[in-house]
Amino acid sequence: MTSNILEDETELLPQNASYQTWHAARESPKVAVKTSNGALLLANIVHLPPILISSTLLYLSFATIYGVDYGNPYSKTILNGLQFVSKFHEILITTSLTAIVLHRIHYSLMKPSGVPLGFLGSAYQLGALNYLVSAEFWGAATAKFRFKNSTWLPLWLLIAVSSVLASIVGPSSAILMIPRLDWWQLNNPLNHTTLSTFLPLGTSEIWPDVIGPDLLNSPWATAESEGCATDHAYKDHACPSAGFQDIATWTGNYMSRATAPNITLNDPIGSVIRYMSSSATNQSLGWAVSSILGLRQARDIGTFTQYLSDTTLKVAKLARPMVIPSYASLPTLKKPIVQVQCSLFKKNASNIAFHYDMLRGMSSDLTGSNPWLIPDSINITAPSNGVVDFHWVDMAPYTDKNPLLGGVFVSTTPDGLTGIFPCTILAHWTPVSMWLDPKIDSTVRQDSPEPLQILLANVNNKTATSTSSSKLQPIDISIPWAETINLPNYHHNLSFLYPSQHLTLLEFSAANFGYLHANLSWRLDPAGGETALPWLLSTLLSMHIADGLSRVNSGFSTVLYQRDGNNDSTGLLKNLDEVHIGEWVGMPRNSGPNGENYAREARGENSTRNTEIVWEVKRFGYGWGFENGVSVVIGMVVLLMHIVMVVIHLGIVTFGGWGVSSCWGSVGELLTLAWRSTGPADERLGNTSAGIQNMKTWGEVVRVRATDIQDDKRKLELTCWQAGKVASDEDGVNGDDGTEMVRAGVTYS
Repeated sequence: MTSNILEDETELLPQNASYQTWHAARESPKVAVKTSNGALLLANIVHLPPILISSTLLYLSFATIYGVDYGNPYSKTILNGLQFVSKFHEILITTSLTAIVLHRIHYSLMKPSGVPLGFLGSAYQLGALNYLVSAEFWGAATAKFRFKNSTWLPLWLLIAVSSVLASIVGPSSAILMIPRLDWWQLNNPLNHTTLSTFLPLGTSEIWPDVIGPDLLNSPWATAESEGCATDHAYKDHACPSAGFQDIATWTGNYMSRATAPNITLNDPIGSVIRYMSSSATNQSLGWAVSSILGLRQARDIGTFTQYLSDTTLKVAKLARPMVIPSYASLPTLKKPIVQVQCSLFKKNASNIAFHYDMLRGMSSDLTGSNPWLIPDSINITAPSNGVVDFHWVDMAPYTDKNPLLGGVFVSTTPDGLTGIFPCTILAHWTPVSMWLDPKIDSTVRQDSPEPLQILLANVNNKTATSTSSSKLQPIDISIPWAETINLPNYHHNLSFLYPSQHLTLLEFSAANFGYLHANLSWRLDPAGGETALPWLLSTLLSMHIADGLSRVNSGFSTVLYQRDGNNDSTGLLKNLDEVHIGEWVGMPRNSGPNGENYAREARGENSTRNTEIVWEVKRFGYGWGFENGVSVVIGMVVLLMHIVMVVIHLGIVTFGGWGVSSCWGSVGELLTLAWRSTGPADERLGNTSAGIQNMKTWGEVVRVRATDIQDDKRKLELTCWQAGKVASDEDGVNGDDGTEMVRAGVTYS
């Protein structure tokens, strides 16, 4: 077979040419090190594509660029395509890292320092982490160099860093290249239109420290909110008792199905839903905490969102917008959070008192009698209406350091005895962020829906804890305002026994936890029995008060100011609520209550009576950015490290004066060099033809040197350092090992 091949090839030989000379003619002598500008450019062009792609990805992340909306018909195709581009980018970066490491190995091979044997194939194993833990790597890394290293960065460190980068550059590129599905800022949602909204209240009036009856009769309140003390005021959304029917429905459902105390309240004007939550604490402790978003703020989100959808095409065409409000002069929005602790005493018990040991956020400086006994004026023998009695109690005589409110329920317990339930009430304003995602539902969402977690985040201890360092703002609730939550003369249908007996709103809500007993007496006997009653009444009371506080200032009309063209002196004031329901109310800028102040505020003039609402609009879709993305930051660091390595490498290659090696760029070329080398290496690399087991063998230093220099037919070979021999030095002077250093521009056979 071999003879046939040789015969066939011999037929192709030129005349007067032997087989050996014909094969030798295939390759001509070459220059091993080139210093021309063209050679430098050609050798380093491999770094340009990955650098350009990396720079683009870094720009996208730093600049926060939005891509496409969620649900775009081409989004899947784009995402899948970027997967392939990301893989291609990874290959380019790995190729670039290989070129950097190869250049360093080639440089060291031709210098006196040489290269440990274990590093010769390192450039071809970048990304293989098993190489970094192999004897091959560590044998070379721990080798003692017999000559001073001519570079500032150890070769082992360059190889290790490059190998780690090659391993993680793939996911890093994918993280930065594939856009993230998230909420992204919509720049200029109003298309440069001068549009402002204002609440006709000063910053200190929006969430007041003292809740008094004056808040029910504000000169700027709507007409319907001025009668909050009338029997049917619970039908007026601006009144504190407006949530009564929703809460009473929950109490009835709990009696039949033990429904959790979490309800939703609809606002027909803003077309939004608010979520009221009450933490399920230990029922045996009789402590509950409830919270709900403010009606004014939730309604403004709904009305302004609808206004944008009706008037702004840029917002209307978004697949999924989000509208977020804030007040220009205040750090955060706020909502009420109310704690109530009720206790159960029987009629004949002594020292019937208000307990407060579970309440969080109270001052440790408590004054007054201890225990806090209920007033003697409260009839504790039996409920006067035969069902449930409720009384508000002023807590000022008990403590002047805490803005507390008290309440007492009197009813019949399951055992037929009269039960007295003193309740201590503590309310705060707490910071909250809220937003509306209208394409999903009309629920106004918030960042802190769980009230118990709010308390735990702001107050570490139960009592003896000051709120001076927390974000909780105490609320002092007056009895006259509280009375509007517990309106009298509610027409109920609890029992035919008391057809003419009217209950207050709170009494009716509490009565839902009971039933008409066989002996024709009304008894409170919910699921959970008597032990659950203190907690249920605490929950009921905290929900009513929290809802009432959420309606503070809801009678005010948020005003929309729109500049008339380019004329700063004229504009239109519109009631945002009425805009939403289709009744556009155009007013001259100086008409209406406080109208001139709105116009001044919109023109940038001082006005302390108005608070501007700042609107932020976001959209849900795919984009690039590094906000709130640790993985994105890590990916950016990885790409930046590669860019820095390339810049340093190019600086060394360009200004180092050594040039670039034009050979041994592949494993095959390196094997060919070793095959043609005939240096006396056996004594140091003996018994290695079938493998290497000793780690020190990998530390043997090898170099590339020119041999046959006496015949002026220089050939490059891999040589191993020999004891007792002096190698050629940096200046290329011949050593007594018979070799010469590789020189730039010289041709080698």
